[in-house]
Amino acid sequence: MRILDGYVAKEMLMPMLFGVCAFTSLFVGTDLLRLVTMAMDLGAPLATVGKLFVLRLPQIIVWTFPMAVLLAVLLALSRLSASSEIVAMKTGGLSFYRIAAPAFVIGLMMTGLTLVINEAVVPVANAAYKVTQAEMRGQTLPRVTNNVILKRYKGNLLQWFLYAARFDSQSQVMEDVTMVTLENGKPGETTYAPRIVWDESGWFMENGITHFHDDAGETVTMRFVGGRQPVDIGQKPRAIIASQKSPDEMNIRELSRHMEILRSQGKETHKLEVDWHLKWAIPAASIVFALVGAPLGIQSHRSASSVGFGLSIIVIFIYYLIMTAGSALAQGGYLPPLIGAWLQNIILGIVGLGLMWRAARR
Repeated sequence: MRILDGYVAKEMLMPMLFGVCAFTSLFVGTDLLRLVTMAMDLGAPLATVGKLFVLRLPQIIVWTFPMAVLLAVLLALSRLSASSEIVAMKTGGLSFYRIAAPAFVIGLMMTGLTLVINEAVVPVANAAYKVTQAEMRGQTLPRVTNNVILKRYKGNLLQWFLYAARFDSQSQVMEDVTMVTLENGKPGETTYAPRIVWDESGWFMENGITHFHDDAGETVTMRFVGGRQPVDIGQKPRAIIASQKSPDEMNIRELSRHMEILRSQGKETHKLEVDWHLKWAIPAASIVFALVGAPLGIQSHRSASSVGFGLSIIVIFIYYLIMTAGSALAQGGYLPPLIGAWLQNIILGIVGLGLMWRAARR
């Protein structure tokens, strides 16, 4: 059985590599043409275009890995089916589930790999891409930044964080600021200030209120009405703007923390919740595509390559059409974020299970 599993998995290797290269080329081609045109208009060096190209690849790979899994499963099993090898396996007493097991294992492995890349590499690459692209265009940092979040860690433990509703880089003023100091994971000190301003000597809080919390659950409140108190934020204004991230520049943990702070301030997080669920749902597409691709590929086909490639394009189009619609409906408040972000996986997953059940009965 190990020999058979290795044989089926080997049949999927080359189609998967081809799928990664082919689908990545489709995404990269349009982006690369746009970057080269922009570089020529702005007089930017080609080295900058190359850097942007490399930084864009991790995000594109996250999209193309599931597509490559679908293509590999369809082409491999279609070829085995067209050469009657699937018939021989069934004659030898193997069930559909046993024949297709390597496809499911590969789908699971690719889901894990995609999730790791999406967490560890993509946020860093997207942030660097944004900075490099702005530098190429000669753009300045935005004047006003909303929902500023600053954090300090000791090891893996969060010790302090700051949330500011707005930060004006020109006047160097933060507004509606909340700062929380944590001790052993619990708030030890909470400070609110309508304004925190910067001058050359540092940051100063105006009209702040500080709550000190002890282990007995008692709270002592100190008010700084009409006065200015120095605050240790640890970053200068320009560094604060540079540190702000969009959802595609955050990993799952960072985005979760960002939403928690926004909720504590009474802010709406519906759209961010959709982004958070998509960080899980898109890597999981590899498993869904394996479920759909295995029963479709195992059918008898005369032209394995053409049928497999054609079916993969159709399934991918349907998947991303549903994902776009589901995400839009969830961001608009018509669907819960969980359902909207996972709608394409739910629908095609059910279809895949139905196709598997039907294929197993034959």
